[in-house]
Amino acid sequence: MQNPNVLTGANITGKKALVIDLKETSEKIAQENIKELESLAKTLGLTVIKSLLIRHPEHIYPATYIGKGKIQEIKKFFQDLGCDLVIFGKELTPVQQRNLEDSIGASVIDRTVLILLIFGKHAHTLEGKLQVELAQMTYLLPRLAGSYGRLSRLGGTIGTRGPGEQKLEVYRRRIRKRIQILNKKIEEIEKHRAVIRASKRRQSFPLVALIGYTNVGKSTLLNALTHRQDAVVDNALFSTLDPLTRLVHLGDSYCLVSDTVGLLSSLPHHLIAAFRATLEELKFSNLLVCLIDATSFNIEKQIKTIEDVLELLKISEKAKIMVFNKIDCIDEGELNFLKSQYPEAIFLSAKTGEGFDVLKDRIKHMVGEYVSFRF
Repeated sequence: MQNPNVLTGANITGKKALVIDLKETSEKIAQENIKELESLAKTLGLTVIKSLLIRHPEHIYPATYIGKGKIQEIKKFFQDLGCDLVIFGKELTPVQQRNLEDSIGASVIDRTVLILLIFGKHAHTLEGKLQVELAQMTYLLPRLAGSYGRLSRLGGTIGTRGPGEQKLEVYRRRIRKRIQILNKKIEEIEKHRAVIRASKRRQSFPLVALIGYTNVGKSTLLNALTHRQDAVVDNALFSTLDPLTRLVHLGDSYCLVSDTVGLLSSLPHHLIAAFRATLEELKFSNLLVCLIDATSFNIEKQIKTIEDVLELLKISEKAKIMVFNKIDCIDEGELNFLKSQYPEAIFLSAKTGEGFDVLKDRIKHMVGEYVSFRF
């Protein structure tokens, strides 16, 4: 039975993994989704032995998500390949996770756990670490029953709360209290950031926030715009968790540009809520730069993911610019097709600098009049 301490990452980094994802749409999109899942696993330091793309069941099985036949197929692959754990592409309920582990005879983690582990690996500041821990505790709380439900009861002697209190309840109370403490600390950080933000506003600098799918090049773009290299750049998912704001010269004026945590499709709401202190840069910005990876097979998924997060934060109506990055990695025909599909978008390369002047001019035009009466 899986131990909740798996969320420390110490128990699985370096292990051999069997990756399972479910095909719901076209073959091309399904292949991109499973490659994304593989990238998540590799970012954590896992060795992906094999990836299986199986057909999504017409009806989700409440106890196991997938049917018995598919479970036996996965079990055979797991045993034949000598894997250490199974990674499941869909978020599992505590019951489904526990039943799959019992049926396969292996530790099973889902996509959400992978993301949480990567968050923990890449959080370096106090703010980032607090937000990661909050996300982990929130995820862990409903899953305690699967891991500790069989523990023996505490004795009903003097000094205990009552006869036969389960250890499970002790763990639950501890986690709930820790969640309260984490929320309070994050609220203190939010107040501190509000003071800093007010100071920046007094200097009349408009704030532009970068938002986009993970690994689309937000940090590379920020470094290039500021001619600095202090934003962490890595060809890996979620290399940026802690917000970074820098001053950008627009020619005859300046603006502040903030990098934000990368997004993934179907992120659970509790993950987004845990990173509210980071994502609030989006809420207080004057303009959003929505960065899209021009090399992706599923650009619509990236756009929808951004729209979903903005809707969740209730800032869908905020001024925004759609920007396609990595145009140096596609041919002229693909570029022309994208331009015809998204005529209002800006196309650039954060790596080569192509298109930067167009982006700066658009930012200056869109925030200029707003700043004159806002500050």
